[in-house]
Order: sequence, then structure tokens, then C-alpha cells
Amino acid sequence: MLFVVTDEAPYTWEAKPNKFFFNVESSGALHPENIVMMGVAVLKNKLSNLQTQLSHELQHDALTIS
Repeated sequence: MLFVVTDEAPYTWEAKPNKFFFNVESSGALHPENIVMMGVAVLKNKLSNLQTQLSHELQHDALTIS
């Protein structure tokens, strides 16, 4: 008897994506959940820095007299 276990959703090419499946492997030093949470925190910080930088650039450009 053969059992196939899959964690993936059924594929429908017409559907709009609403889920993303990925695997996280760890050497054991960190739990995979911690790796994902730290990665999300780093991404959030980088996006916040980008937003701040873009805001400063927009303010600088608005004050430039041509």
C-alpha cells in the first residue's frame, strides 16, 4: 500500500494566488519558526527604511528650485 502525503494545495492555473508554501530547513541551532520570524522582522525593518528614505527624497525634490 502506498501513501502520498502532500502539503501543497491543488494546482489550478486559472486561480489567483492566495497562498505561498515553502520549506525552512535548520541545522538545529535555530528553530525554523524563529528563522522565519527573524526574516520577517528584517524585511519589515528594510521596508521601513526604504519608505523613510523615499519620503526624505520626495521632500528634498519638492524643495528644489529649478
